[in-house]
Amino acid sequence: MKKLWNPANRQLFLVVAIIVGALVLSRALVATRTLPKTALQEVRMPVTVTQLRRGAYPVRVVTTGRVAPRSTVAITPQVSGRVQWISDQMYSGGYLDEDDVLFRIEAVDYENEVARESAAVAKARTDLALEHAEAEASLDEWRALNEGQDAPPLVSREPQIAQAEAELAAARARLAQAELNLSRTRYRLPFSGRVMSSSLEVGQFVVSGQPYGEIYNRESLEISLSLAPSDIRWFLDPEQAEVLLRFEDAASGQGPQIVSGRIIRLGALLDEATRYQQIVVKPLDDSPLIPGMLTEVVLASAPVAGTWKIPIPALQGQYIWIVDDAGQLERLQPEVIATLSDSVIARLPARTTSLRVVDTPVNGAVEGARVEVVDLTDTNAPTSAQTAIAP
Repeated sequence: MKKLWNPANRQLFLVVAIIVGALVLSRALVATRTLPKTALQEVRMPVTVTQLRRGAYPVRVVTTGRVAPRSTVAITPQVSGRVQWISDQMYSGGYLDEDDVLFRIEAVDYENEVARESAAVAKARTDLALEHAEAEASLDEWRALNEGQDAPPLVSREPQIAQAEAELAAARARLAQAELNLSRTRYRLPFSGRVMSSSLEVGQFVVSGQPYGEIYNRESLEISLSLAPSDIRWFLDPEQAEVLLRFEDAASGQGPQIVSGRIIRLGALLDEATRYQQIVVKPLDDSPLIPGMLTEVVLASAPVAGTWKIPIPALQGQYIWIVDDAGQLERLQPEVIATLSDSVIARLPARTTSLRVVDTPVNGAVEGARVEVVDLTDTNAPTSAQTAIAP
């Protein structure tokens, strides 16, 4: 026993006792401790969605065009003479109304011509009356000598009467021409327009048929646009399209103005470089548009039935993600029929008329995944160009 309880063995016994005590203490602590209860909780991806509705949405195209008159009219007098009077509006920028007198040419020579031709008409009328009188006298004499016989044409003076009638008609035509020339000494135009340029001055001698400036018809102002074939196909029926023109009127100081317009024709050829087609728009309202002005043009087609207006942020590549009633993701591929500046008009293989579309990126999403909707936006797209461009 003494050999067993020597100093070396005592140290060993002490280590074993410490180990046994530690094991007993740990088992006692495990038996008496309270374990926390754990539960698995589902983590859902937060997303924001936009409420979309199936309906009839117009295809809207916004572009820019330049105002230009369809054509200009040269200020060309039809008679020659010295300019006697010029209207205050007969200079660059001047306005004219239909049948306004723009300038007058000295009319004395033309008044004298009218007087001469009036006298010629009176003489021709008298000559015709004399021929008729002589014919009656000649016929009376013929009947007295040749009772019951028809008088020959020379006796009834038919050739002389025909000649006198022709001379009277010619005199009347010359008088009508002289009166027309007299009226043309007052220069008028049959439309309301605006003067682009004029080189006329009082005292200047003008020659008929020579141009002395340019005027454009205010009703002939047009705006030419170039559209891609994918856009222009929505406006092949101009009667179904809405057109708005937006421009800055710096002269009036009123800021942006909006007027209505309409499509009046489509170009007959494609541009060789861009393969775009021209479309011509005419402003309908009286407006301060002038040639050379740039305008923003909003074209809205007839509403396309059975379509959806999808915001651009909702497009995830070629697909969109929707959230169903159970809060699960479903992927749909839209058939895009028109791309607008902030959205697309598309058809969807959806069985409902209302969808919640995810409008934020959902990287790594899979169909059937549950998500948490943190924000819902309800969009109602404008159905006309009026609401689309209103400031």
